[in-house]
Amino acid sequence: MRLYYFKNAEDLAKSISSKAGLDARPLEERDFPDGEVLVRVEPAREVVILARLYPDVNKNLIKLFLTLDALSDYGVERVVLAIPYMPYARQDRRFREGEPISIKAILTHLKRYPVSHLITVDLHKPYIGEYVAGMRIINVFPAERYAEALRRWNVDVVLSPDAGSLHRAAELAERLGAEHGYFEKFRDRETGEIFMKPNASMNLQGRTVVIVDDILATGGTLVDACRNAKLLGASAVYAIVTHCQLLGNARERIKGCINALYCSNTIPCEYSSIDVSEDVAMAISSAL
Repeated sequence: MRLYYFKNAEDLAKSISSKAGLDARPLEERDFPDGEVLVRVEPAREVVILARLYPDVNKNLIKLFLTLDALSDYGVERVVLAIPYMPYARQDRRFREGEPISIKAILTHLKRYPVSHLITVDLHKPYIGEYVAGMRIINVFPAERYAEALRRWNVDVVLSPDAGSLHRAAELAERLGAEHGYFEKFRDRETGEIFMKPNASMNLQGRTVVIVDDILATGGTLVDACRNAKLLGASAVYAIVTHCQLLGNARERIKGCINALYCSNTIPCEYSSIDVSEDVAMAISSAL
């Protein structure tokens, strides 16, 4: 079985291919001066494609579709597709009338090709897989990797920034032997100020807190959660986030509150201390 990988995913490809016993080869990629792209791939009956789509998600999506189309033209029978960070997953429903469900559009297009499995890491919402039938989605959440990184801090409480991420907090807390919950937002009726506190009035006084989430973009949500945890008496606040985009002045914002930040290497950055290649390799092996 051959693994084709985008050039920007070479770091993951080398580790994954050795762990899964795959012959790894980079795609031939070309960017034209006018912004158009071209790929070339050797025909095969069954392949694994490792596509790191972030950054430049729109250009990389086109490269992926062109790759799948070329393989289909040459008679590929099955594709196992690994996308460490799945873009457009935050638009998982219509927030306003007239909007598309963007992730449904992406998955529907992928289903046009013989993709048997889509492997991704910490999908924004687990129910996204229900948008397309006939293509199995394997959602890897490396909870044990995260727990290994955090055990040194003797964590008391694991919190998610909102109820939508509670499943992450629950899975991580179980491995750490800690309590878990999520932040609720409240507005002061007199001042209009918004503040956050854990659900069920969980006590944070003098306790070590971990905030877990899937995406760190500008850092606003994470910093708000951190500040409110410390206002409620937390002695230290750590954060673990799967996909760290670190947009704008996010780096400066988090340094003012978070004691330590841990990110996975789905999106490489200076905080990418959690290697998910073994988890992805195991998911690929299970699909073959």
